[in-house]
Amino acid sequence: MINKQKLILWFYLLTPAFFILDLLFSWDVRVSFLDDYTGWKILYYIFCFSIGLLMYRLPSLEYITGIIEGGVNILLLTLSVMLQYFNTIDNIGSSDEISNPLSITSVLNYLISGTFLLMTMQLHKSNEH
Repeated sequence: MINKQKLILWFYLLTPAFFILDLLFSWDVRVSFLDDYTGWKILYYIFCFSIGLLMYRLPSLEYITGIIEGGVNILLLTLSVMLQYFNTIDNIGSSDEISNPLSITSVLNYLISGTFLLMTMQLHKSNEH
């Protein structure tokens, strides 16, 4: 059986590995909603790693930090996809090139973030009983 608490912790502590994959290979499945904002993306990576350190030092805060980060991640990802979608609709009648608002990395980001958000919620629920 997989220890969900350790898996969630390592997900955040491995944020520098996600950053390196993004930096070297443009494989940004962790923070795909900030592709056009490099400074904000780096800050978000630092924020996620800081959450991992906080979870490591204070395991009792795991639930609240995981819920906050997971919720913010899903919200920002959804907004970025919706803005791209609205931009696509605006460009339908123009001569501008129309791009797909859903990329593989944004879908993977949804799956990864959603999975860890649900795991955090399930872990908290099982600890309540």
